[in-house]
Order: sequence, then C-alpha cells, then structure tokens
Amino acid sequence: MQEKISLAGDLGSGKSTVAKILLDRLGMEYYSTGSICREVAARHGMTVVEMNKYMETHPELDKEIDDGLRALSDVDKPLLIDSRMAWHFVRDTFRVYLSTEMAVSAARIFGAGRSEEHFETVEETEAKIRERRESEKKRYMELYGVNNKDLFNYNLVLDTTYATPEQVGACLVESFDMWKKNHAETFCYLSPLRLYYPADMPDDAENPAILSEEIEAGASPVVEVAFDGERFFTVSCPELALAYALTDRPFIPCRLVHAEPSGEYIRMADTL
Repeated sequence: MQEKISLAGDLGSGKSTVAKILLDRLGMEYYSTGSICREVAARHGMTVVEMNKYMETHPELDKEIDDGLRALSDVDKPLLIDSRMAWHFVRDTFRVYLSTEMAVSAARIFGAGRSEEHFETVEETEAKIRERRESEKKRYMELYGVNNKDLFNYNLVLDTTYATPEQVGACLVESFDMWKKNHAETFCYLSPLRLYYPADMPDDAENPAILSEEIEAGASPVVEVAFDGERFFTVSCPELALAYALTDRPFIPCRLVHAEPSGEYIRMADTL
C-alpha cells in the first residue's frame, strides 16, 4: 500500500499553500474533505452550501463524508488528504498538524479577504476563529469521542508562524522521509520565538550564548515543551530555547510532553 499524508491544522496555518508545495515535490494525488463534500452533495442533488445547512439537522450526512474518508484507506495510491479528521479515519497515514499562533492566524485570514470569511477587524477575526475552534472541538468530541486539537494525535507538529511555506514544505518532506523508516517516530518543530520560558531562570542554567555556539557547530539538542491549547512552554532547560533563538532558525526540534506549567512565563518573541 502506498504511503499517505493526512494534513490538518489551525485556521490560517497555510495548509492550502503547503499542500501545493507537497504535491509538486511528492507527486501525490490530492483529496480534501471539501472534494468529498461536493461528491456527497451531488449524490443528494444539493449544492455544498445547501448541504451544509441541511447537515445542521441531519447528522447522518456526516457519516457519508466519514465513509468517504475511510474508503481512502484502501486506495493504493500515494495520497495527500487535507482534512481535519483524516488522521482519525484513514489508516496508516503520516499524521501532520500545522500550528500557528492565534494572532498570526487572524492577521492572515483578515488580510486574505476571503468572501466567505469577511470580518471588519483583526480582533473580530480572532474572536470568530476562537468560536469556530471551540465549536469544532465540541462537535468532534460528541460525534467521534476524539479531540482533534490534541497534538499527541499526530506524527508531526509543525509551526508555520514565522516560517515560509517553502521552509515548512521542506521540513515536512524531510520528516516524512524519516517517518517512513520508523513509523513509531514522532516529530515536533516549533519556532523558538513562539516558546514561553520561565521569568525566573534556574540558578544552574547554562549560558545561552555558549549553547548557541554549540548549535551553530552542529549540535541539535531537543527542547521539551508542553502545550496548553494555545501556547507552548519550555518544560526543561529553557536556556536551550534561548540559545536556539539566537541562531535565527525558523523552527527547532522539540518534544511534546504532558506537563502543567506554573509561575510566570515570558514569550520569546517579546524579549528579542
């Protein structure tokens, strides 16, 4: 069976742009929840807009869309599947989540001026994103018993906040190649500017400037981070995050861990 990638992510994370880069580089066939919705709507003699309204009181159409995703498991072609729930319904995919800082997501969507997402201000855009995110989270939990925003569901969490689409695409392809050698491996690459580190650094913390020199010389230490649903916090060795920030890299290797950050934290981008 051919390898498949399921691509999910935050609103405004650049999924469509990154998908085009991946299709050019990997030669995959493209599927999306949108294309499946159009097929289901056509079978019922409706437009997609009419079907979306109809689905508000007829959740059985959700099952048809879900069945369309499940069927992709048996398609013997390399596929790129752009869908919030393909990671759950399509077997053995490389499960990717593109993460973006909320303020950046809102600015991108507001700046795009999409006809179906017209907002008066960036602040209104951000409020609507939060509202939609919570609505989807609640809906998917009720329908499927899963949290699609739980980053531990994915093989790769990739931050698109400060990276270019080309940088994101290159990192994704490299991670995919590594994953194909060991399907158990997981990856997390975040911008150091997005990390939060303790306001009070430990007394025994190493010098970030010295660590950055070691990183520039080829070292690639992993930064442990926790996620509270919106922010990434350093869990251990916060000086590593500071050292990486000094190297001006688009993203750095991280490991997601379960932890509850406490105390006062500072956002890296606000200190550099």
